[in-house]
Amino acid sequence: MPVSISPKLALLEEYALVARALSAPARLSILEQLAQGERGVETLAEKTGLTFANCSQHLQQLRRSGLVTSRRDGKAVIYRLSDAKTLALMDLLRIVAERNLA
Repeated sequence: MPVSISPKLALLEEYALVARALSAPARLSILEQLAQGERGVETLAEKTGLTFANCSQHLQQLRRSGLVTSRRDGKAVIYRLSDAKTLALMDLLRIVAERNLA
C-alpha cells in the first residue's frame, strides 16, 4: 500500500523545490534576464556567460520548480517567467539580500 504524505508536508516539499531552484547565482541571473522578457536558450546563455548546455540544465530546474515556463517556436525553445508572482518573489529576495549587505 503506497504511503501518502500529508498536505502540509507536500507543501513544504514544494517550498524546498523552489528554494533549491533559487539557490544558484546562475539561475538567479537567468531569472533576471527573463524578468525583462521572453528569451531563447542561446540568448540567455550569451547574456549570463553560461554555456548553452549549462544554461539549458539550469532552465530545466527552474521549469521543474514552476518558476519559468517554455514554449516552442520552430526549433527554438522560448522561456519566460511563469507569472507576476515569480517577479514579486525575486523583488522580495532582492530586498532581503540588500538588507543583509547593508
